[in-house]
Amino acid sequence: MLPHFEKQTLKRFIETLRLLQLLVNLDKKTFVGLSSFQFMAMARRGLFYTFLTIYLGDVLGLSVTATTLLASLTMIANSVSQTLVWGKISDKYQARTSLIVIGETIAAVGYMLIYFLHVHLLSTQGATTAAYSIIIGLSLLEFFWSMSNLGWSALISDVTTIPERGRLVGSISSIGGIGRVVGVSVGGVLYDLGGEAAGFKNGTLFLFAAGIMVVSAVLIWFTTHRPTQKFKERSTSRVSIEKNVSSWSNLDLRAFYWFIASIFIVSIGVYSILQIFSLYLELDYPIGATAIEISMISNSASIATIVFSLLAGPLADRVGRKLALGLGLALGTATPFLYIFAQNVPQMIAINSLSGVSMALMNTCGYLLAADLIPVDLRGRLFGQYNAATSVSFGLAGTIIGGPIADFLTGTGVTEATAYVTTFETASIISLIGTLTFAAKVKVTTHKSQNRKVSS
Repeated sequence: MLPHFEKQTLKRFIETLRLLQLLVNLDKKTFVGLSSFQFMAMARRGLFYTFLTIYLGDVLGLSVTATTLLASLTMIANSVSQTLVWGKISDKYQARTSLIVIGETIAAVGYMLIYFLHVHLLSTQGATTAAYSIIIGLSLLEFFWSMSNLGWSALISDVTTIPERGRLVGSISSIGGIGRVVGVSVGGVLYDLGGEAAGFKNGTLFLFAAGIMVVSAVLIWFTTHRPTQKFKERSTSRVSIEKNVSSWSNLDLRAFYWFIASIFIVSIGVYSILQIFSLYLELDYPIGATAIEISMISNSASIATIVFSLLAGPLADRVGRKLALGLGLALGTATPFLYIFAQNVPQMIAINSLSGVSMALMNTCGYLLAADLIPVDLRGRLFGQYNAATSVSFGLAGTIIGGPIADFLTGTGVTEATAYVTTFETASIISLIGTLTFAAKVKVTTHKSQNRKVSS
């Protein structure tokens, strides 16, 4: 079944590339490079991280709060380095592609070093020490790896104007969703192939992830480095247009900071259950999902992301960035609460699909709104701050909200299922606060008016 699924997915990916390249006004080489990079990045994340929490908790014996340190420490390192180091370098040298390639290469080598250290400690020091070697190793690695994230965000804005950015970001997000489906599906097979958690113990998942990063670095280098004269002229024209936009827009950075504050609060709520979610799914009651079923549930969100990412850009162009993003935030607020009502795998698949719709709108429209608010000459620094807000919220949410609540309630004698349900309720309440903040405080110029002013 898996080979047939992969064959059909690859065919769909190629057809999507051909269609979307016609919709986005970029040269073919650049578009293929950008979309392929996103496909492999999401495939690698789905392949590696979907089951890493289960490995750290169920196999190596860490508590729920301890497993969330993987996200919190790595994202703190990611945010600090983007804000203080890579954003400034990006603006000073305009070295977008180089940052991506260097970051991916360092990460590929680092993954294998972390694996060898982990295996050594697993046999000599025990499971707990070996588990923390992964958490600490990936956290140190993230400081350098984050240069890839920053370079990617700035590069997308460099090669697009405001009117075409929605189509490109939505298209790339959709392709990334396909990559995640492939990655999660392969990870679900490799995780227990050869024994319990053999995918991590024998290094297969580490090796696959490192290989994907190497291929990604090579592709992005040859497709976006040393651009043709035509590409240079198009990029220069885009920057000139957006500088004109900055001059007439009387940019108020208060809107930008209210924007990232509201995104931060919503993300704290949404991400506080991200790692707990897999642990909840595998409980005997109410879901009792197997590794393959967990992949199916996870992929339901990814498939929804694939479809709605294509619609998110045009929707934002039609109704405005703020309204489209507000819809995504509202869905993100409602989804954790709805998880409580799922009693089996099919029901959870249906509900989790809403999470995919929410992520499509939040990721695509959030990036578009940030790009509209950020002036050209501050792209590296302010995108670093935007990425930092999303990264820190992703990292800290489980450690300061989800993990402690689940561990505390379980310690008082409450069942694991009840403890996790309480985290879902808390997640929705926090996200609601962020959504209301966004609605009340973020004042933006509509995209349509921006287009008229640009063209006048």
